[in-house]
Amino acid sequence: MKRRSWLWLIASILLAVLAGVLAIATLNRAATQQMAVTPVPKQAVVVARQPLAANTIIRADNVVVEERQEIPSGAAVRAQDVIGLMTVRDIAQGEVIRMQDVVSLGLTEGITGTRNLPVLLGNDKIAVALPANDILSQWGAVLPGDHVDVLFTLDVILETPLRLDQMTPADLEVYQTIPQRDQSLDKVSVLTLQNLEVLQIVEEPQVAPEEQAQQQQQQAPAQPRRRALILKIDPQDAVVLKYLRDSVGQIDLALRSPTNNTLFDVDPVNINYLVLRYGIALPQPLE
Repeated sequence: MKRRSWLWLIASILLAVLAGVLAIATLNRAATQQMAVTPVPKQAVVVARQPLAANTIIRADNVVVEERQEIPSGAAVRAQDVIGLMTVRDIAQGEVIRMQDVVSLGLTEGITGTRNLPVLLGNDKIAVALPANDILSQWGAVLPGDHVDVLFTLDVILETPLRLDQMTPADLEVYQTIPQRDQSLDKVSVLTLQNLEVLQIVEEPQVAPEEQAQQQQQQAPAQPRRRALILKIDPQDAVVLKYLRDSVGQIDLALRSPTNNTLFDVDPVNINYLVLRYGIALPQPLE
């Protein structure tokens, strides 16, 4: 009788151990199945659309937002977080951009300061400032990292008429018989400098608090602060740009793709070009 009791006790222990093993195995199988069914959640991160070299100012077309499962520490999650910043190392195509891979150039509401400017220049380029007076620049269409071409319109009339008070009576009589031309038709427009990189955009310093308080007391309207584009340019082209700025003419900028290195060969345009190209019939004088 005592031996039978021991047998029942051993059998009960074995059954309990077996039940425990089966329970653990069942739980492990359920957890494994649940992990297989539930995928690792993805997260949107900023990825380089093409290779980016060090000291490159990131543009909107350089990056794309993609969902990834493996997220490195410090990954940027919004494109606007890195646009306008400069890379501190080479970034491969398809690589997740981390915030420690970029550095701010002092970006404030789309305006960048002049910090780190020498880093962006090589040994054969210099930086010059061009006032942001054209429409694209004034309305914020030109950003750091953009590439622009310079359009220029100049009055090509070089002769200067004599002052009337310096003419003799005979010369004055002859001068008054000469029909006066509309000099607005003597302008010529040309495509000059091409593929200039916009390094930064600077803004004139804010008005001192004392001057600002004085303007408010005088109820003078607040004047917007002027801006200028910092262009990366060849030294000889910088002299050309200096001449264009100092001439009595109109400068406009045209945007181009930053990957387009083509130098366009276009003809200057004046009134004669328009007449010949579009077949404009000039009015005949009345008899």
